Amino acid sequence: MRELPLESKESGPQAFLDFVNQRLAKRQRELDGAVRFSSHYAQVESILLELKTVRTKFVTLMRREGLL
Repeated sequence: MRELPLESKESGPQAFLDFVNQRLAKRQRELDGAVRFSSHYAQVESILLELKTVRTKFVTLMRREGLL
């Protein structure tokens, strides 16, 4: 999966969803490599949960609006 910069020329709901999914994948890899129960692990795990929440809410809203 290619990395989209935030200032990417692509825009719209799908571009944002792709961006969030890339960040999720990156943080998941980081979490997989972190020492469990360390402060870094807890921080990355928290970021991962927040990104998943953002993605879920965004997808729900976009589907409700008929944009995805």
